[in-house]
Amino acid sequence: MNSGNRPKQRSTLRLNEPELTLLRRGDSPDPRLVELVRLLARRAAQEAFEEQTKELRTTRS
Repeated sequence: MNSGNRPKQRSTLRLNEPELTLLRRGDSPDPRLVELVRLLARRAAQEAFEEQTKELRTTRS
């Protein structure tokens, strides 16, 4: 086994570093959560709109 590759492999693994930090930095909200809330709100609004237009179509018929 070649021991010359071992330091390179250790630097790429980095098992001690977290992949995702949930700590807040500063007073501003997490931009990832803000984007998630916008996405969910947009989806809920779209579903509500489609349901309302569906109800209007059935009452007019």
